Amino acid sequence: MFFGRRNKRSHDIEHLYKEILKLQKAMLENQGKTVEYHFHFDKVDIHDPKLEQLSFQLDHLDIEDLSGALNLGNNFGVHVKPSYKEKPKLEKTKDGLKFTFKEKEE
Repeated sequence: MFFGRRNKRSHDIEHLYKEILKLQKAMLENQGKTVEYHFHFDKVDIHDPKLEQLSFQLDHLDIEDLSGALNLGNNFGVHVKPSYKEKPKLEKTKDGLKFTFKEKEE
């Protein structure tokens, strides 16, 4: 009645012993070999980034003349969508193309 359990247990132990020997053999064969892993990420989505510190080193900027605005910083999650819904009308002129947009609705 209990002999079947003992037989199965010794078979399991023997199987585990053989697996350990295989692993030891594989480790000895691969000793000294270098293994390289290469990862390629096609797309990375970062949701709600939290920036703990943002520092600008403006002493490295060399601007002699600036007309307009200078915007420094990161804009995370900013999406600019055009306000027009229809495509612009194209007309050929002697100088090139003329784009006409529908007036912006407010």
